[in-house]
Amino acid sequence: MFGPLNFSEQKRASLSAAAAPCPLCSDTFDLSLQIDLFMKHLFEKHDLVIEDMQKIPKLVNYLDYWQVKFQNTELSSIVPSLDIELNLEANNSTKKKYYLLSTLMREDKELRQRLRLENALDQQEFERTDEKCTQNCLFCRLEYKGIRKDFLEHLSSQHNLQLGNPQNLVFVDELIQAIKAKFDAFCCIYCEKTFPDRAVLKEHMRKKIHKRINPNNKNYDKFYIVNYTGNDDGEEVALEPGERNSDSEYSDWTESDTLINCLFCDVSEPDINKICMHMQSAHRFNFPQLAAHLEFYQRVKLVNFLRKQMHMKKCPNCDEEFKDKETLRVHMKEAGCFVLPEVAKFDQPEYYFPTYENDVFLTYLEDVED
Repeated sequence: MFGPLNFSEQKRASLSAAAAPCPLCSDTFDLSLQIDLFMKHLFEKHDLVIEDMQKIPKLVNYLDYWQVKFQNTELSSIVPSLDIELNLEANNSTKKKYYLLSTLMREDKELRQRLRLENALDQQEFERTDEKCTQNCLFCRLEYKGIRKDFLEHLSSQHNLQLGNPQNLVFVDELIQAIKAKFDAFCCIYCEKTFPDRAVLKEHMRKKIHKRINPNNKNYDKFYIVNYTGNDDGEEVALEPGERNSDSEYSDWTESDTLINCLFCDVSEPDINKICMHMQSAHRFNFPQLAAHLEFYQRVKLVNFLRKQMHMKKCPNCDEEFKDKETLRVHMKEAGCFVLPEVAKFDQPEYYFPTYENDVFLTYLEDVED
């Protein structure tokens, strides 16, 4: 507790480079370069220890507050002390009193909470206006540059990843990296189960609707501004991958039971790539290319529209009705109707009823590009 502390470069960079005042004398320290020296100064010259100093946001403001406080009030009258036994020489020891600024003091705890909230709000304001954010999409090959809100909208609308209200999010870049680390470890972000590969993980998250943050997982509390207004101590918890599960736990997520049907005939395959190749060769319908410009919900509606039209034996393009599906397919081939219908035909609320089969089908961009 009282020994020397060493910080990583990242931690040092997070401390203010401004000259920070010693709260008990006129000395000042550059916290970006002299944090260890500053802690040694407090300990040796003033018998003072500040609990978890490296975790205090806006540390300069924290020190300013106590400097003003100690100008009018004696340290010993407001800060609790500890008697520490020091071994000076062999068989010769003495006790010395040290003072501890910590969250055991209500005033100190409330100060740290207020500074945490202010720091989070400052960060959130920066993220709302910063147009130089660069991110690689977690699912497709998009290399995004711009405002973080638009990137979050891409993840939501194009890949159905639900992270919550963007107005409530903070430290977005760190959140994205945490999620990426989970995916790289083949770990579900909702239930924390770990799978043998990315394909099985994606299948699990689609089936279980786990493309979202578990609100009961406190590991993610840091990334939601609402959590900075409570009375918790704000201690950060490292994100750890969930334990690996036995084969029996993920055997039902393998592709063997996941047949994807062609949009126009009875051909089915467990591989979305093969289905897309089949539709292109057999029906001259290049689904990935034709639907590339559509938003996620429009693609859901398109798939449902095509399936409904084929079920009713009606041409999706010209609406002509036939006695059976085979005659319909002959007509579509001869009349050149294996094309993308007008958007107004399928972009209707009645065609948005997402199903598991469509969710699998509509991930073609992920599967093709991975």
